[in-house]
Amino acid sequence: MLRLTIRMKFMLLVLVSLLPAIAYSIGKGGDTEWPKGATVEVQLSLSATVGTNGYSKVAGVLLIKNQTDAPLTVQSPHNRLVLAFLVFDPLGNPVVPIGRGKADPSFQTHTLPPRATYTYHVEGLDFVTGSAWFDYDLRPGKTYRVVAVYRPAGFRGPGFTSQETQLEIPQ
Repeated sequence: MLRLTIRMKFMLLVLVSLLPAIAYSIGKGGDTEWPKGATVEVQLSLSATVGTNGYSKVAGVLLIKNQTDAPLTVQSPHNRLVLAFLVFDPLGNPVVPIGRGKADPSFQTHTLPPRATYTYHVEGLDFVTGSAWFDYDLRPGKTYRVVAVYRPAGFRGPGFTSQETQLEIPQ
């Protein structure tokens, strides 16, 4: 019995030593180095269709363009505190996002070569804050204006925005 306990402790020690050295706890986003003066251009294009269940389905593309002559390490838009959407109704009022639950996405970065573009496929207008997952309930037959806010180095780094994109939700 004693040997079994020692073996289990040894196996646990081996397992822990094999895990990555860096882990981001819930509610924390990882920050990456950002060169002084570096910029990215953010472009957003969206469209909406009616899904099989009668709900609208929003999809599109977020383009992130390196505006510098040096490679940049940018964070994935699915990381927490990196991407958010601002939505305005037909009267110009901000639409309040709806909390859908908790989220703990894996932390990912991408190397963006000089003057290159990273394409992120948008499926809905959901985004992750510190640990909460948000989305929008958009009404059929309405037209909204959407702005993407992208922070390529994480929450403490600079933020870049897209131009407003018009999004028509079909009946």
